Amino acid sequence: MTKTLKDVTRIALGALFAVATLAGCTAVTGPSDMAAEAVPVSVLVRVIDGDTIAVKPTAELPATNENGTEHVVRLLGIDAPEMNYTSGTAPQCGAQDSTSNLEATLLKDLRVTITYDKQSDHTDRYGRSLAYVGFENTESPFTDAAMAQATLGYAEAWYPKGEPAPARFDSYKKAAAAARSEGAGSWPHCNTQGR
Repeated sequence: MTKTLKDVTRIALGALFAVATLAGCTAVTGPSDMAAEAVPVSVLVRVIDGDTIAVKPTAELPATNENGTEHVVRLLGIDAPEMNYTSGTAPQCGAQDSTSNLEATLLKDLRVTITYDKQSDHTDRYGRSLAYVGFENTESPFTDAAMAQATLGYAEAWYPKGEPAPARFDSYKKAAAAARSEGAGSWPHCNTQGR
């Protein structure tokens, strides 16, 4: 029997929900996004690390790399351990687990929604979008990819000092705190999940 991408995505997200349930986590939903700005759907190209992805460029999401093949999006409101690809140092504790979990959550070629928060900057100093990454046409128990990372124990709630808190920050903070207290994800062997 041939499975479509939609079937595989549904199975993968179902498995993530089962893991969260077994770990004692609950799917936490975020507040109404009345202040959010939706961008047309884009297609995932790759997961860079536990809080950063690349999508196919569009008119609204221009390429951020020199050869014009991808637009990088930093998941707003969380921080995950660094892979340290260019620093020559080993990945931080939990970085590979966090990256792998996001890859399982956002399968390659999955259509994702990019939503900016009106309270936060839309881009960072590297030209990456700072946004919520949602799931189009899936039955995910999570509001977005950052919530999945926080709930399953692979990221901490975070935003830059001196900046306004993103609208979903409090929901992420509660989810990450619950994951830590329950020993979900990388928490049993890592003291932090990012900053």
